[in-house]
Amino acid sequence: MIISTENKEKAYELFDKIGIKKLAQFKKTAVIKVNIARPPEKNQPRTSPELITLIVEYLSKLNVKCAIAEGANGYLSENLYKIGLGNLIREHKVELVDLDFEEAEKVEIEDEEHYIPRCLNNYDIRIAIPSASKRPNMVFSNNIKLFVGAVPRRFYQIGEPVEWRPKVHIDLHKSIRNIYTCITKCCPFDFYINGGLAMDEEKGEFQIPEIIVGDDALELDLYIIEKYFGIDKPEYITKLL
Repeated sequence: MIISTENKEKAYELFDKIGIKKLAQFKKTAVIKVNIARPPEKNQPRTSPELITLIVEYLSKLNVKCAIAEGANGYLSENLYKIGLGNLIREHKVELVDLDFEEAEKVEIEDEEHYIPRCLNNYDIRIAIPSASKRPNMVFSNNIKLFVGAVPRRFYQIGEPVEWRPKVHIDLHKSIRNIYTCITKCCPFDFYINGGLAMDEEKGEFQIPEIIVGDDALELDLYIIEKYFGIDKPEYITKLL
């Protein structure tokens, strides 16, 4: 299911319609997985602060305690404050969870081993808010690829530690697909919220004019690719189909 609006004042109506309010009636906590491993730079957008603010304030009105989660190598708090979310975090007592330092469950899939943070199962509601991009020489990134940033990077090193996850890049599309599959089995996400600043290698940065919400990462990625990027489906999405 996908629903959207270009009127930001109707965001709460979208959240109601997709089922967040109904679920929140029986739940106390929510985790929001974002794409803010590093602060945004030119042609490298991150999750929209506006979308994070909308969902945190919405859930707080429903008496749901929020956490923001990302594998940020120790810089999650600093990154969130840099994009102007300090007041939101303080006012709503938002928990910050740097997934790079969390305990993880090893999951074997095909001939790979992946490590899924156990803490994600501690929350009643799981919501993902990525940023859509297709940068030069990079794979399309949005809902499904967002979860590469959920696995603790210490388990994906080769030789001397680096700030990225070299093991994921041995067979990138296979690993993206398998990490997403492991997440859906171990701690499936309930809702996805898309919108904000995006990046296309042909036209550069642009604003997605809609707030788009859905309950299926694959369906929503296909929608974004077709409507806003006009590119061939990446291999990891073709294999998931």
